[in-house]
Amino acid sequence: MSYRYLNHLTAIEEAARTNPNNVAFKVPMKHENKWKDVSYKEFWDDVTRAGVYWSRLEQFITVDHDRRTGARKKEVVGLWYYLFSLCESERAGYITQSIATYVKDVDIVQSLFQRSGAKIVLCDINHVKGWEQLEKAGIKVLPLLTDEEVVAITKISSSELNSTLPPLDGDEDEVLFIQQTSGSSSGRPKLVPLTRRWVDASVRKCRIDKRKMRVYIRSGSFCYSGPLYTSLRIFLHAYCTVLTPSLFWKADELADIITRFGVTDMTLYSSLASDVIQKAKTSALLTETVRTLDSFIYVGGPLNERDIEWAKEMGIKIVCRFASTEVGPLLFSEPGEPHLLRFFHTFDYQFIPVDGYDKDSKFKELVILPTSPDCPVPALRDPVDGKYHTKDLFESVGDGVYISRGRVDDMIITESASNCDARYIEDQIRYLCHDIISIFTVVGEGRPSPALLVEPPETNTNTSTLHETLSKRLESLNSAKVVSYAHERLKPQYIIVVPKGSLPISPVKGTVIRSKAELMFKELLDRAYFEEAAIFIREQEEIKTLKTGSIVLRWNEPMLSMLKNVVESNRCRAVLSSYFSGFY
Repeated sequence: MSYRYLNHLTAIEEAARTNPNNVAFKVPMKHENKWKDVSYKEFWDDVTRAGVYWSRLEQFITVDHDRRTGARKKEVVGLWYYLFSLCESERAGYITQSIATYVKDVDIVQSLFQRSGAKIVLCDINHVKGWEQLEKAGIKVLPLLTDEEVVAITKISSSELNSTLPPLDGDEDEVLFIQQTSGSSSGRPKLVPLTRRWVDASVRKCRIDKRKMRVYIRSGSFCYSGPLYTSLRIFLHAYCTVLTPSLFWKADELADIITRFGVTDMTLYSSLASDVIQKAKTSALLTETVRTLDSFIYVGGPLNERDIEWAKEMGIKIVCRFASTEVGPLLFSEPGEPHLLRFFHTFDYQFIPVDGYDKDSKFKELVILPTSPDCPVPALRDPVDGKYHTKDLFESVGDGVYISRGRVDDMIITESASNCDARYIEDQIRYLCHDIISIFTVVGEGRPSPALLVEPPETNTNTSTLHETLSKRLESLNSAKVVSYAHERLKPQYIIVVPKGSLPISPVKGTVIRSKAELMFKELLDRAYFEEAAIFIREQEEIKTLKTGSIVLRWNEPMLSMLKNVVESNRCRAVLSSYFSGFY
């Protein structure tokens, strides 16, 4: 008997067969203070019937066929809305590309759908702005189901269900659906096709010992990797999800939901997890309620060290899960030990030295070999060695135990070609200034030293006072005990307060997109480093005047032009040092 690859659909089908009465979802009723239970049998029936309905989409497009075999090619159908319709369109036999409605930049949405070859996009035209632009670009847009269409779906006959839908099995390299990265590293979302083999590997990594029925609060849009992996885990074990209307709860509201439905676990992006912790700090009720959870899980990035320390002191079972869109779930921690990570399942991985680091460095990059079932499609692998380089750094601290040490992308390469760990500096800033700022990033690629771009907490905040407070707070950051080298130190003149709401935020993770911020504020950064260079020149003038008694450099247009060109080439201090050394 051939191996049956597992995925979200096979998990739901199996749950409906073995645990048909288990509650899959607690769904809030519109305009009523009531909740409806949806069993796994009802869920699978809904997915199946909706799949039949959506299988008729080919009437709106020209169906392509493989030139060699003549077989009908699987079309890419785009989803630009929130719910679990990914399952329905996949059951209909389409490759589904889903984008959440909170991605509101139509140019980005259009680009993503065009790059995947989507011919149809299903969206809520009443709540999504700019969908007309997609139609102008040649992408057919279809609205969500009307009430009449929903009723029609429920009347689809059993015979049609059995004859219309494609089998759940298929080739291991067949693409099931397409996701995209958040863009938090590169500044631009990247398409990630997920094959049947890849999804099967993620399902296997999601298996856990089934000790009791678990109840989760939804962790976000099914359109993105974090909530998708959580849902895979839930479906696989026929657990329950509470579909709260929002992810931004009031303290008493969240406490009520956890207590009322017996919630056992929460999985949230780190920005949302931090928001819950901040509310718990001022609510004894919420603190006590979150303490009852079997696990309070954060994903998608590091959590503020002060939040972690506070949660541990309060007895909250805080857990870190480490995953990526390209590779899926990778590592997890035990409750209360979020820094100590272990692999879910060791496939074909290796750790390699990183360029620019000392060869004896304990920090190694995790690389996924092409033989590993969770290695992404060849287009995302290194063209030279055929491996997938995660750019995630780890340090081994014991038998099978690792500590995350950021990403290769977190390293700023200064003008002297030295490494500067931007994430480490951000962690220190977060620790020292958590009560006065929350949205910031450290930049400085190709610059003499790092700079801090920071938003004020409120629109009417006095920026001069904020800058002064930050400068004093961060004096200790420049201690040799915190940063070892001069090029890592953050000078007050490089603390730049930008307008509130101006830093680019990943809509998925809620973190600042460093590379995009650096480009957006390039002119402001140029000015700051230019002024620093001007101070450096004046200092050199004074030194040369004292040394020679006669050489005085005059500020003239050619010199200013030279200085501006040097700054713009990001070689400011190195070039100027070389220039002035000729006078000594």
